[in-house]
Amino acid sequence: MPHASPPPDSSPSHPSRREFLRRSALSAASVALAGTVGAAERPSEKTSAPRAAAGDSAVLAERADDYLRQILEQARGPGGLLISHCQFDTRLPIQEGEELPPFLHQVLDSVWGPSAPKPTVAEWYYGENTLWATGWLLLSQMIRHRVTGEPEALAIARKCFRDLNHLFDLSRTIEPGLLGKPHGGRAGATTSFDQSANPVLIYAQFARTHGTPAEQEQARRNLLDHGNYFLRRDWTVNHHGNLTRIIDKPHPSAMKYFAAVHAAYDLTGETRFRDEVAKHVRTLAAAGKFPWPGPRYELNGNLFYYSWLGEYWSRTSLADAADWIGNIGIYWQAAQRGLDAEGLLLDGMYDTQAGVFTPVQEGWFETNPPSAGGKTTKLRWWRSPTGYQGRTFYTLSIATLGLLAQQHGLDPQAHQVTRKILLRMDRQSLRQCWDDGKLPPEMKPYANLFGVEFPGLWLVAYWMGRERKFW
Repeated sequence: MPHASPPPDSSPSHPSRREFLRRSALSAASVALAGTVGAAERPSEKTSAPRAAAGDSAVLAERADDYLRQILEQARGPGGLLISHCQFDTRLPIQEGEELPPFLHQVLDSVWGPSAPKPTVAEWYYGENTLWATGWLLLSQMIRHRVTGEPEALAIARKCFRDLNHLFDLSRTIEPGLLGKPHGGRAGATTSFDQSANPVLIYAQFARTHGTPAEQEQARRNLLDHGNYFLRRDWTVNHHGNLTRIIDKPHPSAMKYFAAVHAAYDLTGETRFRDEVAKHVRTLAAAGKFPWPGPRYELNGNLFYYSWLGEYWSRTSLADAADWIGNIGIYWQAAQRGLDAEGLLLDGMYDTQAGVFTPVQEGWFETNPPSAGGKTTKLRWWRSPTGYQGRTFYTLSIATLGLLAQQHGLDPQAHQVTRKILLRMDRQSLRQCWDDGKLPPEMKPYANLFGVEFPGLWLVAYWMGRERKFW
């Protein structure tokens, strides 16, 4: 996990690269810190002058409390489940019958296939990222409890653990071992790459470190079923109603599912889970998929996700499969190339060979999403380097990645970039889409969506830094 003690170097064949990464990351960090760091701002205030480091720590502590309260205010669904997205101005869920922007319908319609009932737009946004948000909140509160010992932190972490138990129970009505997305707060058959290792690895960690004997047994049973689910289906999953066998086209994101099955081994000791996962991760490594799946790559949350998983693999029998810790430095270098002067991630492509980042050109583009129900629908989408969906979460994932790089000695000053990002991410920034002043009118409703996972990951980065006494 991100806060574990650094493991021994598992790749002695790359000592010179590790030293190179340390030096080059220091240079990149100095460039990324060139902008001005703003102080805290309330929703109705403008950013004021920079504060001293001690003042920054106070601002971050205030935000940590504020952002946690914002998350808890959204826990209004069945069983207390976190609502994935709600309206930013009212903090109420999207309602059936509301006039919704056509894009919300278009995206859902273009990707959904015939292998699961299609939710309404309101149901989709209600639970699409609930698993994801619950995992980050759980992780943040486990770190917080380790740092402060506060009973509230453990109580909130246990609430998340119980929410995940509830979701396993809901999903069992469809198929044992499934952990599906709860669209509309109900059982769902669909999963995704991102919402697999998170929350399952974090769920397993809570069971081991904080679970009562009864909770540990419940988690063991759930993950036994979970591991069997993937093996029984031969790695065929349901993505937006489309059945996909994830090992047919090897991609590093498949290891997010592999890690969820390996977590089943961690809790049950069933070696068939470990062995099946090891076979496929080593296949990815042999195919040259680490650290990059190709020569050009979009800078996004995978830089942190792959680093987080690499740290996990480095403590398993797969420690020798790749230079997992060294790769964290490679991802950290790339991430910094895409940051603007404020520490925010620009939308664009990274040349993995030349180390050059190129922002996207602003304008309308047409894409062909995966076939949905046997038909192909063109999707018209707005691209902008500064006003786009994902900017909040991707930037916060880089903040967390920086702490991993610092922790493993790859960049001693990386936490300074993280500090800058956390200070820049004020309350007004926690939106699904950034309105950079050029956002087309039809896209503006996206800027009124609040995603619970945004403050959730902010809290992960904050408490990781607190644990290392950076603020």
